[in-house]
Amino acid sequence: MHTVVLARYQEDLDWIVQIPSQFEIFIYNKGDEITSPAVLERANHIIARPNVGRESETYLYHMMNQRQRDHSFTVFSQGDPFSHSPDFIHLLHDWIDWKKIQPLSWQWLEDKNTPPQLFLDQYKPQLKGRPRVRPEFFSLNTWGPIDFIDPGAMGMGTVYRIVSGGLPDHCNIAAHLLRRVRLDTYAEEAEQHMLGTFSYGAIFAVRNDLVASVSPDTYARLYDFATTPIAAHGYILERMWLHFFGEPFTLRRP
Repeated sequence: MHTVVLARYQEDLDWIVQIPSQFEIFIYNKGDEITSPAVLERANHIIARPNVGRESETYLYHMMNQRQRDHSFTVFSQGDPFSHSPDFIHLLHDWIDWKKIQPLSWQWLEDKNTPPQLFLDQYKPQLKGRPRVRPEFFSLNTWGPIDFIDPGAMGMGTVYRIVSGGLPDHCNIAAHLLRRVRLDTYAEEAEQHMLGTFSYGAIFAVRNDLVASVSPDTYARLYDFATTPIAAHGYILERMWLHFFGEPFTLRRP
């Protein structure tokens, strides 16, 4: 059976009744008590967690404590996936078509025009009527996207360099973080490339055997990183989730 992990704060979760029956549901609740009869009936597990580390703490807690070495998928999402992934439910029904590491989002926020609507419109024909998913490329050095300006994303890269001891502007942030959490092989790959891939809102699926392949030491280091009270860390992790499990980097350096 597949799994859906939801990092919930105060979101209304009545929508989970639409999740296909092939998915077991874990709700990690960092907000008020859940009292909705529909949610209580559909959820398989509701686990209270302290309100620290945003969705990253939730994901890592689950990864460390629910290690399954099988080919089923675990989906990771915030309590309201729809602002980032309007077709989220449809995507769950299409799990048979997923890659081992599967982005599941379409955009950051429509009202912020991120990514620009023009790019979304240009991408839609590639989908040929399938549910909307569009991974985003980003610079491993600046942390910004490659085809439009996102000052917030680039600012997170700047903050990371500052709080990591004043790293130089040319530092490959992805490689630095991967070495920090003892994923040295992936760090070497990052050093040889210029671009990474991420899924907006940290909404993605990954096969359980890949989740289980990450060492407990790496998870412990990632957990410490996620729960350090530096807001930028959550945004750094958002761009790195796919790569922690082996998603290739792109645009090899000359």
